Parts: sequence; C-alpha cells; structure tokens
Amino acid sequence: MATFILLTAGQADHVRGPSISTPSAALEPVERQGGAFILGVAVLTDPAHEANHSYLAALPQMDDGDPEFPPQIEPQE
Repeated sequence: MATFILLTAGQADHVRGPSISTPSAALEPVERQGGAFILGVAVLTDPAHEANHSYLAALPQMDDGDPEFPPQIEPQE
C-alpha cells in the first residue's frame, strides 16, 4: 500500500507544474473521482520540490488501502 497527499482542485492548481530548482521535474497531481487530486508522499522528500514541501506537508494524507480513498475516474466510452 502507498500513501498519498489529498488535494482539492485549487490546491492541485497551486502546485502543478515544473520545479523552480529542477525544470526537468514537475508536479502533476492525478485527478480522482469526486474532484479529488492525489500526489505520492515521496514529493515531500524530493529536493526538486522543496519549494512546495511545507504547503504539501500541511495537506491531508491517506493510504490507498483506506476504503475512503478516492477511486479512479472511470474512462468515458
């Protein structure tokens, strides 16, 4: 099981994009059902995203095995 940071759409927009210190690294929160977005907690120790560490660390975290974890968006047919 993995742990993820949970973000709203606005929070995802706030952190989305290339790193200030490492332009080849970028944060791309993944959209889930219900308007939730997720990022793996590994970004909290990645030096490329140090500018966002304190902001992201203050957000809720959840294990992907938790029954409340937001499910994937079903593909449109």
